[in-house]
Amino acid sequence: MKFSKRRILLVAALVVATSIGAAFAYHNLQSEAVATSIVRSDKSTARTLNPNGAEIVVRAFNVQTGWGASRAKHAFTGTLQPRYQTAVAFRVSGKLSERKVEVGQRVKQGDILFRLDPEDTELQLRVAEADKVSTLSTLRQSIAEEKRLEQLRSTGSVSQSEFDVALANREVAKARLDAAERRLTLAANQRAYCDLHADSDGLVTSIQAEAGQVVNVGQSVLQLMQSNELEASVSLPENMVADVRKLRATATFWSRPGLELQAELRELSPMADPTTRTYDARFRIKDTTPELAIGMTVSILLSDSAEEGICLPINSIASRNDQPIVWRIADDSGRVDAVPVTIVQYRTETVIVRGPIHSGDQIISAGVQRIDENSTVRVWEAKN
Repeated sequence: MKFSKRRILLVAALVVATSIGAAFAYHNLQSEAVATSIVRSDKSTARTLNPNGAEIVVRAFNVQTGWGASRAKHAFTGTLQPRYQTAVAFRVSGKLSERKVEVGQRVKQGDILFRLDPEDTELQLRVAEADKVSTLSTLRQSIAEEKRLEQLRSTGSVSQSEFDVALANREVAKARLDAAERRLTLAANQRAYCDLHADSDGLVTSIQAEAGQVVNVGQSVLQLMQSNELEASVSLPENMVADVRKLRATATFWSRPGLELQAELRELSPMADPTTRTYDARFRIKDTTPELAIGMTVSILLSDSAEEGICLPINSIASRNDQPIVWRIADDSGRVDAVPVTIVQYRTETVIVRGPIHSGDQIISAGVQRIDENSTVRVWEAKN
């Protein structure tokens, strides 16, 4: 009986083991069928995707104008000044009777700027005219006396000494007439100087006198900017003096964001300021525009043109065949192109590169380690 129970238990165990094995076999067959179905589905999908069969989500940014950078860039702030500015003054003294211009007014050569009261100079002119008439009469009398004595000398009525005196008087009269004519010219000039004329076309930048004021000879009455050429006046530290002529200068303006003009160094002081220990420098603005005004705040950016490039996020740099590249999204389909670049400088979060990158290019900035030429990418856009 015992033996019979043992056989029954053994047979039951074998049946249970066989059932479990059959169940595992059936499960494996089902898994292989599912895997085969997935592979076929992937192959079908791969026909519509690129050969790597993946669409990769990446971050990207658009290269914009003004993203250029350089290895050596220094900014110095100063003011915009005219290159040619003259302190205009009278050549005679007197009382101002009239002012003809205003600050900011453009004048042409020959325009009247100020006028002096001409009363005194008119009197001097009349005196000079009378003096000329007097000396001219004396000369005429001397000439007549000379001719009369010459006739008498031929008959022996006058001595040679008397005739020599007549000749001397004629020469003196001629000299006095010449001096009187010069005094008349001087008086006429003095009268003309009562009207202050512009020597050249220009812009009135400041007025330093008003009608009714008495001015001396050479006293400045206004400042005249003689042309449209403007300069940026800045102060440079001594460590920039040796290399400033080798660097490229660009002018930017605080009140005109986005306006950037080329400049060039025209003048550099040979001596440092005793207080600030800086050197005064003047940079000529090559292309001026009507937007600029004297006294505006200007910044001069000095950069080494040989070291210039484009500023990119450091995560956008990838490598292929040990050469640095960036991935550029070619079109709306998500295709990518490898753009070889040259590294100019590594910074904390950015890198300066040179290469065929242009404004408007869309560069992948994250996920570059998963990209190849066969990739299709989709730009991830954050939702607020």
